[in-house]
Amino acid sequence: MINPKSFLEQILFSTLRIELLDNANNPQSIGTGFLVRVNFLDDPTKNLILLISNKHVLEKNNKVNLIFHKKKQNSDLPSLKDFFIFRADGYEGALSIHPDPKIDLACINISNVISQLGPQVYFKFLEKTIFANFNEAELDVGQKVIFAGYPNDRYDQKHNLPIMRSGIIASHPKLDYNGEKQFIIDAQVFPGSSGSPVFLNMKEAQYNRGQIILGEGFPYLLIGIVAATMIRNNIIEPLPTNLLGVSQEIIGLGLVFKATTLDDLINEAIKKAQDNEANES
Repeated sequence: MINPKSFLEQILFSTLRIELLDNANNPQSIGTGFLVRVNFLDDPTKNLILLISNKHVLEKNNKVNLIFHKKKQNSDLPSLKDFFIFRADGYEGALSIHPDPKIDLACINISNVISQLGPQVYFKFLEKTIFANFNEAELDVGQKVIFAGYPNDRYDQKHNLPIMRSGIIASHPKLDYNGEKQFIIDAQVFPGSSGSPVFLNMKEAQYNRGQIILGEGFPYLLIGIVAATMIRNNIIEPLPTNLLGVSQEIIGLGLVFKATTLDDLINEAIKKAQDNEANES
């Protein structure tokens, strides 16, 4: 039994496997997404639940399966053997694409999905308060990072839980790698990890820098989203894992879009939701 109290355990329940379907509703590939709750800009009493992933995961498909845990009967704890499989079919109206075409991010507003599944669905979500702004002193090259996802569709199938992996920041995160809002991590990033959230342990980072750790504070920051893995002589085409399998010589480097790029994407999603709400009223 798991009672997810630690942040690391809660990441397991805020990270979802995105199963992309063909026209016959058969799984053809998979990607990773994670849930974020955001407030309306002009009304903080209203909020959205967004499933954030890469554009290349969400944009080319209009049918996906999203798999959630159920709650145990008469409990607020997750059941690790009972799941909801929700098919989102034709979700273009809920899809938002990052306004910068160079930034491979997108999200689906799944607030209605959560409402449909009702109080028996179990999930966790991130909030913008833990997004890095990249002014943090702890953000430095060589720092350890962790990320959750479904590399090559590997995951705990019995309990529907993603795999947690780790690496280090390989390019200086305060610089834009190759002039883009991204940085590189030294980690075995495989296809299927597209859309994985990347976190920095602030207290460990402070220790590594020889800083004095003051106060408790929140120990983890979301610093980016995995978008692609590098292969010998090239960067792999940023595609979700094809379930048929593709052999590539991965060199152990992954490309990550900075968490600051989420601001414009989230604003797009909020504006779209507000416009839809105005049109319905």
